[in-house]
This record gives sequence, structure tokens and C-alpha cells, in this order.
Amino acid sequence: MSKRSSAQIPLALNYPDVLGWYSAERQTVDALQVALAVRPSPVPAGKVADVLVLLQNMSGGATDALLRLIVPERDLAGKAGRFSTPLQKVVRIGLRSGEVGYATLPMLVGHQAQAGEYIVQVEVACEQKKHGAERVRSLEMPARFDLHDIPPERRPIFEAIRGLPFAAQAGARTQKGQLIGAPFTVQPPTIAALPSEMRPNYITLWTETDYRDPRFLSAQVGDLVKKMLPLLRRERVFFPLLKAIQARFDAVGFRLWAGEAVMIAKMLTYTLELGAPIQMAGQESPVYPRWYATLSQALLDDADLAVPEAVDLLASRILLPDLLFDAGMIAFSTLSTLINESFGDEAELRAHLDTLVDALISANQGLNLNYAWLPLVLGGLVTNGAVTMPREDVVETVHLFLNAREKRLAEAQEEQSVLFEIADDLIDRALTGEG
Repeated sequence: MSKRSSAQIPLALNYPDVLGWYSAERQTVDALQVALAVRPSPVPAGKVADVLVLLQNMSGGATDALLRLIVPERDLAGKAGRFSTPLQKVVRIGLRSGEVGYATLPMLVGHQAQAGEYIVQVEVACEQKKHGAERVRSLEMPARFDLHDIPPERRPIFEAIRGLPFAAQAGARTQKGQLIGAPFTVQPPTIAALPSEMRPNYITLWTETDYRDPRFLSAQVGDLVKKMLPLLRRERVFFPLLKAIQARFDAVGFRLWAGEAVMIAKMLTYTLELGAPIQMAGQESPVYPRWYATLSQALLDDADLAVPEAVDLLASRILLPDLLFDAGMIAFSTLSTLINESFGDEAELRAHLDTLVDALISANQGLNLNYAWLPLVLGGLVTNGAVTMPREDVVETVHLFLNAREKRLAEAQEEQSVLFEIADDLIDRALTGEG
């Protein structure tokens, strides 16, 4: 079967709401959703500001956005001509099916402009190139955008405009489109700087190739995922994961003791053996882990990976970043339920795991016992008995970790005492067969 043979299977597309990652405010103009921000704001008089127009194509066909920048006609002192733009014509931006990106339209704030609060507007019109194109984003139930679905090397372009004060004030309907406004602040002038080129620009953020819905990807890749899932079992993945984890921690200057590395490898192996989808505590319905989408995409890109010989490469390299994150979330959930301990809200847990994964994958220095043990080592203690290797005595494995615990105790800081309290509780449970 061709890896694309099942691409015709009808699936309800719901591309992620990338615009919603930046702003809860938006205006819908035909097939486009739009929000504006001014950068910088406040802007000193005499400087150039960029009016950012964030565009999200809701259509499954090519769509043009027609943008006309409308600067304030007068300043707060009633003087005309204090704001200007070199853009004399409408700026046309061509967006592909489902594309998200942003245009920058230059605005000059005159040196004599009165300081204060202003509104800039953009007239937005939409021209759909494909008549009757399907909608690929839901208005009622928008899919959540996850930056981790984007390759690490491309994430900086997303983060560059995160935190800007996007707005979408509804203005009048025009003959061609819709006026949308955003506030900005003018400050008194500062020391002059080199003038900007004052040219419009457009940056693509997201396209259909970034769509990572696991069901959609697995449908495209046919039976290859089903073929590989039974191979991602402890007999094939445990030792490659153990070796990879030891090397990754060595690279960041935090060498693991054998008992610690074994527990992490068990937690990762357990996560793979859960398969997909999985039921997480607090979730109403089963969810697909990140590693599953990555596996589907990898097999879609290269069907030659769908062989037993590729399991080592898949588990220890291609899937590892997402597998670390997924295992961490499962470990946090399991530990919280077992010991009735809260480790933070979802945003805090994700931030903790982001730091851990980024350090291990990018070989950034600075990891400490908090990141090594919490949550993967401690989670591995819980799953120790569930991932038993041939001829393994799980009690001996617990004692192997006990040796590591004693070595870590001598170097631990006072605030890390809670880690040892949790570990001791889990050790007792493991040795008595509880948990």
C-alpha cells in the first residue's frame, strides 16, 4: 500500500487556531480572521512603528488579503499630517489554504506629534480564489495551537510577536471591506536614530504542512503506523532509550547514576507501551500523545522507516523530544494521583517539561536534581513493576535506585528535601508491592 493511499479518507479538518495563541480578540472578514498590533508601543514621536496585521485563513483554498493602512488624520492637538505612511496603494497578501501569517505596514509618527493615546486602522478586504472552498477551521470549537508541533528551528518566528498587544476594534464596513482598529501610544520624541526602510513585509507562520492532528496524519500514512506500534515494546526500545538518556544527561553535565537512568528509561518505555490514544487524569476524553503524531509524520515523510531495524532510531532520536514531554505529563499525573500532591497547574507543568526537554535535546547546561528526578525518575519508580525486563528482579532494581538516592543525598540542597520524601514514599510502596 502506498503511504498516501488512504489520503482520500474523509476527515473533518480543524486546523489549529494559531491566531488565538496570540490574541483572544479578532474580527472575521469573509474567510479571514484578523487582529492588529502596533510595534513598538509606546512609540516615540519621530520614529517609525510597524502596524502588524495578523491574518488567519479559515478557508481550504487560496485567499488574498487586501490591506489599506489608515493612519490618524490629526494628533491630539488637532494638527494634521503628524502621521504618515509611504503606502499609497493597497497591499495584497496571498495566503495559501489554511495559512497564517502577519503583514507589517510602516507608519511614521511625526516628530511634533502630540503624546497620548491613538487608534490606527486597517481596511481589510478578502478575495477567495476558490469558489466554495471548504472551511478548515472551526468557529465554534477551534483547535488549540501547540508550539511544540512546530520544529524547534522555526519557533523563534512565532515567539517574536508573542506578547504584543493585539486588538481588533470593529470599525465601519466600507465598500470594499471592513475597518479594524488597534490602540497605540505616542511618547515625547527621543534622540534621533537612523530612519527605517519603511517597506511593507509579510511573514508566513503556519501552513498546511504544519498540521499535526494525529488522526489526519495516521490516515494519510495508511497502515504503516499500525505496523510499527507493536514494535515499540520494551524488548526493542528499553536499552536504546537507556543509552540515549545517559548520553543526553552526560551532555548537559548532569551524569545519572545507573538506578536513575533505569527509572527514566522505564518511564519512557511505559509511555510508548501505552500506545495511543491514552486517557489522562482530568481529561474528558482520550488524547493522542505528541510522539504518536511525530511517528506518523516521520513515516509519512519516509516510509522506509517502517521496518524493525528503524525502531532504535525512532525511539532514541526521532521520537525522543516528544516522548520525554509525554512521559513527563503522564508521570506528573500518576504521581499527583498516587501521593495526592499537586505539582502546579498545567501551564507550570508544561513550562517545567519544556525546560527539561530543551536542555536535553539542545545540550544546554544547567539541569539539576529537580529536573532529573521530577517527574521522570520518580515516575519510573511507580512504573518499575509494570515494565519488567527478562530475568529482571524488580526489587533489585529498586535497590539500584536506593544506591543512587544515597549518593544524591550527600549533594542535595535543603529545598530538595521534598524530592527525597516523595522518593522514600515511592520506594516503600515499590518494596511492599503497593502503588
